Amino acid sequence: MTEFEDGGDRAGQVLEVAEAIMLETRSVSLTLNDIADRIGVSRSLLYVYYDGVPAILDAIFQIHLGRLEEHLPLQGDDGEAFERRAIGANLAYFHYLVEAGPVLQLILRERNQDSPLGQESRKRFMRLARSLATQTCHALALEPREAFVLIELNGAIPEALARLVRSGEIDQETAAQTCERLIAASLQSFALRPTH
Repeated sequence: MTEFEDGGDRAGQVLEVAEAIMLETRSVSLTLNDIADRIGVSRSLLYVYYDGVPAILDAIFQIHLGRLEEHLPLQGDDGEAFERRAIGANLAYFHYLVEAGPVLQLILRERNQDSPLGQESRKRFMRLARSLATQTCHALALEPREAFVLIELNGAIPEALARLVRSGEIDQETAAQTCERLIAASLQSFALRPTH
């Protein structure tokens, strides 16, 4: 009898195994057979917990987005406080990536028509993205498209540094300090608009 059959949080075990496969393959192209084989159960048993791979990926996304959202400093709108919050948000993203790996990245890089995310997950992510973009627009006097591009470009900094930490090429403290310096330099390249 496998651990899966012995009890416990079976739905959670499915998610853990699916996430492990994603991180190993650096892809969301996994199958129910992949998961069932790893757990040591039949594929049909997985349908008791999830309708298929998209439902599994959506559940993983919800969990990871929640973990990230807990640590993002999103309040306030004045220039200097915005810079501190933006640095803090990127550092939170960095620490999340070091701990969890690129789970969110792997799921989000799927094209809209191929996205495994359910409607609620897409809405939740878009609310977060719009909130970040709106604050960036106001603080840096940018157009919405420019704000989205800046957020995406700055997001590449913690992503690259976390990858280096996870591969053992740099220590976490040095990477965090580098992340903070690079994000600050990026934001300081814009004239922060005073708020009244």
